[in-house]
Amino acid sequence: MRTKSLTCCAGFLWVGLFVSIGYGADRVIIGNVSRTVEHLPNYAAADKGFFTQEGIHGDVVLIGSTDTLIQALIAGQINVAIVDPSAAINAVERGAALKIIGGTVPIAAYTLVTCAKYKSIKELKGTIIGVVSLVSGSTIFLREMLKAEGLELNRDYTIIQNGPTGQRLASLKTCSTSATMLLGGDLPRSRELGFLEVARLSDYIPNLQFHSLIVDSRWAEANSQLTVRYLKAMVRAMQWAHANRDQAAELVSKRTGIPLKYTRSTVDEYLSQGIISRDGSVNREGFQRLIDLMGERLFKSRPYPAPEKYLDMSYLRRAQQELGLNPAR
Repeated sequence: MRTKSLTCCAGFLWVGLFVSIGYGADRVIIGNVSRTVEHLPNYAAADKGFFTQEGIHGDVVLIGSTDTLIQALIAGQINVAIVDPSAAINAVERGAALKIIGGTVPIAAYTLVTCAKYKSIKELKGTIIGVVSLVSGSTIFLREMLKAEGLELNRDYTIIQNGPTGQRLASLKTCSTSATMLLGGDLPRSRELGFLEVARLSDYIPNLQFHSLIVDSRWAEANSQLTVRYLKAMVRAMQWAHANRDQAAELVSKRTGIPLKYTRSTVDEYLSQGIISRDGSVNREGFQRLIDLMGERLFKSRPYPAPEKYLDMSYLRRAQQELGLNPAR
């Protein structure tokens, strides 16, 4: 599996990728925002041969923000986006033909970290907080956490989009921004830099669907068997990770550059707590909770849509059946 970086400024890369993608090909171009522990299933599908065994050549493209990743998916520059589903929900409401066909991380495990001068959420009043994207799930979660502590966006604090984890940590180091949301795999690096962990998302909003497998529904329909084979490879990778924790931790360390002493504990926690899926299913309750959180800002009135508006589990059911698993609902 080759990994490339793709940014809005590298026009020739965008064009090259667009030309190289052909519907019906066994090549699948997969978009991620960054290299994190949460992408363990993708690493395993490539490095442990599950893509190859399903006749797939997987190319991973790194795109630095959630909204840009979804734009690339809509434009046909990637085939699958692995990211939280909030930007896809937004895109569908604007008319995009996107569907979520499975999930790799059914629980969002975020922590709010601050530069050392801010020791609580209430102390963030009047500050600038860094986010990966203005429309990402982590930003929605951040707003809800601060709202629970009496802080409202634009009245009490502002947010700035300053990219993936490395850039946000650099901004925290100088206290140019006061805080940011981090996933579990990034916390060891954050601790080494002296940042404080002031709140966990699970203490405010538990059980939220996180990383999901998002496609253009027209691509999936035109390549239905390839879509099923892709999902079979991903499900097999998830099962391998749960059965081989030590090797999974080593693989994450290799792929992310995070020292093994940190990935061992993080991977063990993620697998023990079900943060990494076993079978690719979507956490429907957690998905509905995400829709409800987005509700007032996105929809004109209640009732808000049910998850089925955005989900198509038919490909996953076929993949699970071919693997001898109980199919997803």
